Amino acid sequence: MTAVRAAHYDAATVEAFFNPKVVAVIGASPDTLWSRQLLDGLRSHGFQGRVYVVNPSRSSVLGFQSFKSVADLPEKPDIAAVLLGAKHVPAMLEQVAATGCKAAYVLAAGFEQAEPLAKLRAQAQKLGLIIIGPNCNGYINAGAGLHLWTGPINRPYRHGTVALLGQSSGVLGALCCLTWDRGLGISFQISTGNQVNFALTDALNFLATNADTRVVVTYVEQFGDYPHFVEAVQKCRANNTPVIVVAVGRSEAGRGAALGHTGAITTTGAITRAAIEAAGAIPVDTLDEALDRASVFAVTPPRSWRPVRTAGLISISGGWSALMGDYFADEGIATPPLPQSVTKLLPSWVENVTFNNPFDITAQIYGFAEVYYQMADEMIKHEGYDAVSIMFGNWDGGERFYAPVATWQGRIQKPIVASCIETSALKDTYRDWLDSDPLPNVQGGQALARGLAAMRDYFDKPGYLPQGWCNDKPRRWKGPAVATFPDMVKPLAAYGLNCAGHATLLDHTGKAGKAKPSFPAVLKLESPQLPHKTEYGAVKVGIADDKACAAAVKALTAIAKKQKLETWSIIAQPMLDLSDSLELLAGVVRDHVAGPVLTLGAGGVLAELFDKHAHALCPITSEQAEVMIERIGVRKILNGYRGKPALDTASLVSTLVGLSQFAYDHRGSLQELDLNPIVVPPAGTPTTLIDALARFGD
Repeated sequence: MTAVRAAHYDAATVEAFFNPKVVAVIGASPDTLWSRQLLDGLRSHGFQGRVYVVNPSRSSVLGFQSFKSVADLPEKPDIAAVLLGAKHVPAMLEQVAATGCKAAYVLAAGFEQAEPLAKLRAQAQKLGLIIIGPNCNGYINAGAGLHLWTGPINRPYRHGTVALLGQSSGVLGALCCLTWDRGLGISFQISTGNQVNFALTDALNFLATNADTRVVVTYVEQFGDYPHFVEAVQKCRANNTPVIVVAVGRSEAGRGAALGHTGAITTTGAITRAAIEAAGAIPVDTLDEALDRASVFAVTPPRSWRPVRTAGLISISGGWSALMGDYFADEGIATPPLPQSVTKLLPSWVENVTFNNPFDITAQIYGFAEVYYQMADEMIKHEGYDAVSIMFGNWDGGERFYAPVATWQGRIQKPIVASCIETSALKDTYRDWLDSDPLPNVQGGQALARGLAAMRDYFDKPGYLPQGWCNDKPRRWKGPAVATFPDMVKPLAAYGLNCAGHATLLDHTGKAGKAKPSFPAVLKLESPQLPHKTEYGAVKVGIADDKACAAAVKALTAIAKKQKLETWSIIAQPMLDLSDSLELLAGVVRDHVAGPVLTLGAGGVLAELFDKHAHALCPITSEQAEVMIERIGVRKILNGYRGKPALDTASLVSTLVGLSQFAYDHRGSLQELDLNPIVVPPAGTPTTLIDALARFGD
């Protein structure tokens, strides 16, 4: 991995960075949008610190006192917001550092290329400055009223529990608007831009221990130092702070746009998702989905969090019930039938109520309100439901029916939430009520399903990379730069992998091997200069006897000479009966961001039929190997079907784990490793590697 190691700062330094008492705004002018956004925001959101403006041509700017230079400020600023053009930034940072200030926010673009960014990074290191930016809108500490943000936010925002973090200010501004639409609030909003020396991973480390933050929503264009990202997510998890990640780069267009925006070199979408899961974060594809999955974390106290696999839903709308049934099924959350403790309470005179879950009690709720609370209580107490939600209605006075939510949320260890059909369905009086009441609510049925599923995944998918991942020293590879099957047998066997037996019949020196093949056999021409043997006819199958073997050796020798191979050998392997076996493909590629990545897919005749691949970062656990097997859709084949025997899944799992450990241990030099095929035989016989090819280098 070639990413530059992200800076690490002690907690006290970063805390002072985000909680300054004195702010200097340099280059502010009433004529610029970014100045108005920042200064008006500081005033309107109630920042209690002191704010000074530096503008030599004005005595005040937008109601704030202005000074001619940084040196004229009456006290040392804790942070300087530099709103000047790129060419003026280096000189101004010298003046800022001369005051003793150790922190700056730099607005200007113009540092996207490697050389100017490196110069700015070197200057910051020399001056001892921590810099947010350049090329971003800054940050917001909502709890302190610190609106150090120069971009537009076209909705009001309030203090809450969701932290927004990312490299794009435009994306974060949109996310902030979406939190308002959902009735959520933010703790912090931090844009890191080009990350001169304060990276997204540094901000994530800070948010991990922030008391105001329950959940972090992160937009990622580049991980930067991915091991540091892993450490930060693990720190968040240790402090019970879920991290939800929207990462760009699923398409070539997305990767190209990220490169042009912040100079981010992103990896492929499948590997990015694997990297997010490996760290223990929750991957999502869109901004709306990110906030949906953050919603239940944001509104429920951590003491009520649990893996949600079942839910009870109370509705006064048949349509909402139908929608919620689908939404929850989409997310894999079961809705078990109502318990008798609920059904027995319904008055006998009530009509058209079916005892389904979602439970549609219809608008007749107004006629039997005296038992409604009892039914809600029984559903909430029922051990068969990991979460319970009561539907919002827009009828005047309807809020009294959410008393069970308010009553139980702090008394039971499961999420108890009010919800509605969609955000836009709420009338203004209900919005006002919800804004002033701590009632846990998720606005939107799909958002609720996604939020509860995210809570399940947070517990069920904690990440599998070990503590200290990539901090140990890689092993040195002592074999050839291009290693063929004979070269890989012993190294892979040392990690518990079972390679098919082979006999060397001849090599480039003309020396014949002593071992004899067992028939029927497969003969192969092995050479680092001939990685794709089948394209040259360098594999001969169905060799039945010595005569056929001699002819095959002669033909393979001719290919070696025709291709002018410098190093080669001809090996014989026993021809396996694959009739009751499963062929898989496995490989490792060293990604420039995430390191060695293991890929598993169906092989043989199933390759085109399934066309599914699973990716995981190395090393993997046995549990992650099972997840990969599940994802490629071959579980039924492994378990045995239509009279076929069950296959040796246990040895396949150990093979994948061992392969990933070999790749991890040799991550400093392994470029790629291809195992094609891997044969999984009936139970009791170990999974076998038939062929292997690896490339090593710096």
